[in-house]
Amino acid sequence: MRSPLLLAVLAVACSNRVPEGTVPVRLTPAPSPGPTVVSFNGGAFAAADLEKRFANMSPYARARYQTVEQRKEFVEALMRYEVLAREAVKRGLADDPEVVDAFKKAMVQKIIRQEFEEKKPPVPEADVKAYYEKHQSDYVKPAMTRLSHVFFTTENKAKAEGALKAALKLELLDYAAFAKLARENSQEPRTQPIEGDMRFLSDEELTTQYGPELAAAAKELTKVGEVLPRLVETKAGYHVIKLQGRQVALDLTLDQVKQNIESILTNERKMERYKTQLGELFKQYGVTVNDAVVAQLKVDMQGGPGTMGPGGAPPFLPPSPDAPVPPARPEH
Repeated sequence: MRSPLLLAVLAVACSNRVPEGTVPVRLTPAPSPGPTVVSFNGGAFAAADLEKRFANMSPYARARYQTVEQRKEFVEALMRYEVLAREAVKRGLADDPEVVDAFKKAMVQKIIRQEFEEKKPPVPEADVKAYYEKHQSDYVKPAMTRLSHVFFTTENKAKAEGALKAALKLELLDYAAFAKLARENSQEPRTQPIEGDMRFLSDEELTTQYGPELAAAAKELTKVGEVLPRLVETKAGYHVIKLQGRQVALDLTLDQVKQNIESILTNERKMERYKTQLGELFKQYGVTVNDAVVAQLKVDMQGGPGTMGPGGAPPFLPPSPDAPVPPARPEH
C-alpha cells in the first residue's frame, strides 16, 4: 500500500473548502451490504469489502490469511493504516509537495491505463497482412555470413602470403590479434578502418561486393574463428579471410508472426491516440510554453543529490513495453 497517496486523498477530502486545482475524494467508500467487520470514526469495512481485498491478492498472499488469527492481524494492519492516515491529515500534510506529487502521479498512471492500456481495439486482419507485406524483409531473410579479411592488391602477393602465415599461427578465437593484423596491413579502404570486419552479408552481397571467388571460399569455413588456409584470389587482389559468424536463413510466414504484428500495430495506434488526445487536452487547458525561457533554464550537474531521483520527471508517454520486434536469427 502506498501511504503517501492515501494521505493526499484524505487531505483533499477532509478540507472544508475545496480550492481550485484539487479534487474532493471520499475518505473511505461506503461499506458494502452485510455484516460489518470493523468500524471507526468516519468509516467502516464490511465482510464483503475485506473478502474483495483477499480475492485481489495473489494465491501466495492469500495463503497467509487462512486462520482466524491471521485474518484478525490483517484487519488490525488495515486499521493501523487508516488511523495513521487520518492522523497525518490532522497534522496538515495536505499541501506536502511529496504527497501531492505522489497523488498526481498515481492519477496520471490510472488514466493512462484506462485510456490506453485497457482500451485496445482489435487489429483488422487486412492491416496485419498489409504490415507483413510491407515489412517482409524483416521476416524473410537469406543466410548471412560475417567475415573479417586482410586484403592486398594484386602486386602485393608476397605480403599477402606473409599475412596468411601470421594469421594461421593465431589462436582460433583470437579476434583481437586478427583485427590488429588487418588494421596494420590491409589495403582495402572500406574495411581497414574497422579492422577488416566485413559485417554480415548474404551470398549475393558477398558476390556483388567482393566477387564470386570470395563468396565460394566463405563456404569452406566451418568453424567460427577459423582462418582459411589459403589465399582467396579475386579480380581486385588477395584476401586472408576469417569466419566471424553465421546467421541462418529466416523464413517466417504470416501465421507465424501474426501475433507479433498485432502487438506492433496495437502499440503504434496506442501512441497515436495518446499524442492526439494530449494535443486536444493541451488546447483545452490552454497550455502555452515560453521557448525563450526554456532555453535559459539551468540544470546544475554539480548540484546535490536532490530528492526526486531519476523518477522525478513527469510521465510524458504511457508506461508500456517497447513494441515487439521480429525474432532475431540465431548465430553460430
